[in-house]
Amino acid sequence: MPLNQTKSTEPLFTFAFIRILLIHFLAMGAVGIYFFLPRFIRLTGGEEFLIGLIMGAPAAMAIIFRLPTGNWIDRLGRKRMMVLGLFFFTIASALPVFARGAGLYLLLVRAAAGGATVIYFTAVVTYVAEKAREGRRAETVAIYGAGGFVAQAISPYLCEWLLKVLPLSPSHNYRALFGLAALLCGLAFLTCLGIEEDEPHEEQHLDPDPWYRVLSSPTMLYLVVPSIVFGSAYASIFNFITDFTQVRHLGEPSTFFLSYSITAIVLRLTTGRLLDRIDRRLVVLGSLVIIGVGLFYASISRGSLDLVLVGILTGTGHGYIFPSLSTLTYDSSQARNRGTSMSLYMLGFDISMMTVSPILGRIAQSWDYVAMYRVSGVLLLVGTLVYATGWRYHGRGALRWSSRRHGKDEFIKDTGILR
Repeated sequence: MPLNQTKSTEPLFTFAFIRILLIHFLAMGAVGIYFFLPRFIRLTGGEEFLIGLIMGAPAAMAIIFRLPTGNWIDRLGRKRMMVLGLFFFTIASALPVFARGAGLYLLLVRAAAGGATVIYFTAVVTYVAEKAREGRRAETVAIYGAGGFVAQAISPYLCEWLLKVLPLSPSHNYRALFGLAALLCGLAFLTCLGIEEDEPHEEQHLDPDPWYRVLSSPTMLYLVVPSIVFGSAYASIFNFITDFTQVRHLGEPSTFFLSYSITAIVLRLTTGRLLDRIDRRLVVLGSLVIIGVGLFYASISRGSLDLVLVGILTGTGHGYIFPSLSTLTYDSSQARNRGTSMSLYMLGFDISMMTVSPILGRIAQSWDYVAMYRVSGVLLLVGTLVYATGWRYHGRGALRWSSRRHGKDEFIKDTGILR
């Protein structure tokens, strides 16, 4: 029986998929702990610009690793790169335990964490998309991501509780959190050793194309644009929210993280299947607009209830945009280039995180967080308009044009339009 016919008869929540959810839950739990790194930086003498610089360091390293990672995934396999990424992620998560303060050492070890995470995240998204049942790929990617949101909802509360009850000095309390992050990564690594092997595909005998040839299509270029825009919004929220709530006296940041994560989880679990039935371009466009509204609302927040609404708005946007863009990218690429295509799409996110984070930190330091979130909102809405100008490149006619230019097998299937 053909592979995709076999898949269509299987339930979505198989043991193999549940294992992937557990791996991603543990890995994202470690990532969530490091959302509290800005408070450690401020505690040890850093200010907004240094917060932005250190928090943007992982994205800087991700830019260096992203393109070769795509090639490695296509050549060496998805599972192998997942295991390798989690192994180095475990080491990188443990190194901040030895940081004495907000200095060069912390900058370098966080950059190392960026290199490790880019290997894991690129490999796991490609792996999940490839294992997904035909006609339910976006839903599968959405639910896989929900496992990470559950971890993001829990880890802030866990961190806040530990910071209150641990009988250590303030700086050593944070080092204990960093050790916990390393433990979670280690458990994810051990779990990953037992997952299924990669799915065979029709182009395994072919070498992947160079990244610049894959990127040369307008279809691919206009998948990178919303990634860049989303990255700038993500940087303004997650790199600064813990410090923003402390400086503005808005309450505990866990209020935001909980509403953000619950919103994304509920939407993905209840409406995820819609992403395989409607025009994904509309989903991307609408998601960016909603996130922009959330950023503007953050600039006028006055208390915990405002943080809840900011979390709902940005969580709605994130809940839909990532599975839509990931599936759009996967379905628009050749089997032999899927790792490279996913890397290029995520590269836009990395570039935005690296360049925008310190700039936003400087704006917050020179003016305040109100100005920072308004500037971030304007950047996102301008980028959304740019993405809208390339709408035609994701239509079926554009795929036919691309085939004439690059060869009839350069892009395959469809772009998820009105499935």
